[in-house]
Amino acid sequence: MRSQPLWHEAPTWARSRVSALAGLAVALVATNVASAQQPTNAFASGTGPSPGQVTLMEQFRYTRMTLRDGTPAQRGRIREFSLENMVHVGLLPELTLAAVTPLSYRDRRFERGPREEDAGVGDATIFASYRFLRHDFSPLNTLRVSALAGGQVRTGDGPFTGDSYNPLIGLAFTAIVDRHGFNGDCVWTFTTDGLAQPLRAGESTADALRYDLAYLYRLYPVEYAADTPGALYAVCELNGVYETNGDNELLIAPGIMWEAATWALEVSAQAPIWRGISNRAETDYSIVIGLRLTF
Repeated sequence: MRSQPLWHEAPTWARSRVSALAGLAVALVATNVASAQQPTNAFASGTGPSPGQVTLMEQFRYTRMTLRDGTPAQRGRIREFSLENMVHVGLLPELTLAAVTPLSYRDRRFERGPREEDAGVGDATIFASYRFLRHDFSPLNTLRVSALAGGQVRTGDGPFTGDSYNPLIGLAFTAIVDRHGFNGDCVWTFTTDGLAQPLRAGESTADALRYDLAYLYRLYPVEYAADTPGALYAVCELNGVYETNGDNELLIAPGIMWEAATWALEVSAQAPIWRGISNRAETDYSIVIGLRLTF
């Protein structure tokens, strides 16, 4: 008697059910991995955690800046090490609540005068994201747009606080087309007070418009399978801040990201490609390493 594979012995309904389950597994893997993709340096994206889920993001950021204006006792190099603590909580399918609090250490070396060192807690940013548009073209391909509203809350901790409460509004979008991802946001902050001698964007008394645009290309996998552990992305971002005092700086940020269903690891570097600054320090470069966990 000639033997046959068990697959051919199974009835048609069983084979159809197995195929459907396999397809569903692939769709779930693709959706869980891809729908959460968020660029490293962006303020927000069009996606968020599911209701009841919490995403914790920890980013270590090293930034070197140069202050070129002022007296020799003010001009000089600045190094800043910061740990940005971010949490996103899914409240409803369309609603996410987020909070960001940075811990920073700053080392200033002047052309003339003593060196200064400071450490403290920066102002917290708290905002809600409401997704008002979602169009899924397939289990993987999607377009999502969210409205943002919240504010910056003062911590009162020395040189790292603006000593004010600043409302913000904005928009963010995420689009995924096969192996390509597109993200963007624009956020306007209404500044009620600020520092007389700001070092970073957003620390002055001027209103600020933050704008981010990112492209992600999925290097691996070419196609999702039921046992796909995650996805590897090459990332290129443009991150800018315009302030109503005339300052404007645009950074380019190449990076790489491994993103699984419940965690992600990301590495990025920022460098200026255009700027016109006369009221604060200029960014020389930044290096960012981040970890995201979803519970």
